[in-house]
Amino acid sequence: MGRLEGKVAIVTGGASGMGLATVERFVAEDAKVVFTDLPAGDFDELVDRLGEEAARVHYRNREKDGPNDGYAIAGRLGTNCRFVPADVTVPDQLAEVFDAAVKIYGGLDVLFNNAGVGGAEGSVVDCPDTLFDRIIDIDLKAVWRGIKLAVPLMTGRGGGSIISTSSGAGLMGIPGLAAYSAAKGGVIALTRAAAMEVAQRKIRVNCICPGGIVTPILHSSPLRDATIDPDTLRAVLGVAHPIPRAGEPEDIASTALWLASDDASFVTGQAIAVDGGLSAEADSRMRGQIITANLRGGES
Repeated sequence: MGRLEGKVAIVTGGASGMGLATVERFVAEDAKVVFTDLPAGDFDELVDRLGEEAARVHYRNREKDGPNDGYAIAGRLGTNCRFVPADVTVPDQLAEVFDAAVKIYGGLDVLFNNAGVGGAEGSVVDCPDTLFDRIIDIDLKAVWRGIKLAVPLMTGRGGGSIISTSSGAGLMGIPGLAAYSAAKGGVIALTRAAAMEVAQRKIRVNCICPGGIVTPILHSSPLRDATIDPDTLRAVLGVAHPIPRAGEPEDIASTALWLASDDASFVTGQAIAVDGGLSAEADSRMRGQIITANLRGGES
């Protein structure tokens, strides 16, 4: 018996990275999963609807039938998984995802608000309004929308678990990520407020603050001119974290699984850092000096 047997889950941003790893893990743990993302191969529609500046936070290279095509993913994962394409910033489209969970699988027990964009947006001075607004709308306001839609459905089921993706950028100041940091810090505050509102209904609300995770938002960000080889990124992140390795999407999926399961039934209102100790570290220069001293001490 899987840890999520009998539960129905929704995952937003489920066609790549941490979202895809979570969809796969939830299905493996016997949940019935509805996930959403933008449809593959439809970038021109985004440009027409949003304008070039706002659309450029999204990936141009997601091909139909490719590894990040939601329909192909659902076909691979079987009957306990359905893909419903949606832009999470469009209320009617997001509502259709929740309607699908009820119509296909009978209700909702778990929501993972994971859809997100950002990275390399530039300074506070240089970031254009349209880009700032798009980042806030996806990374924060869509989380608020998801909570609003989930609470009534979970109330009818006698409780549930709402999980959202925040970030280490919501805990620490990182230059060049002001819009992203503002959104992710907002997710933490929203999580705590919502948790207090719905605790009496046995609905738990928590968020995850990932550190450096090897996902497309880091190695293939559409806001950068060039991509980074994932293994090169792993090497860089292995030095950056106190635990000397990069974070992987599966690390976040494992945390989301725990929060979704009954094992976390007394946990709510928390921002859980999954970052190899990065946010707990006072000064990374000190770690570098200690590592260097230890290496020198081991020389013969």
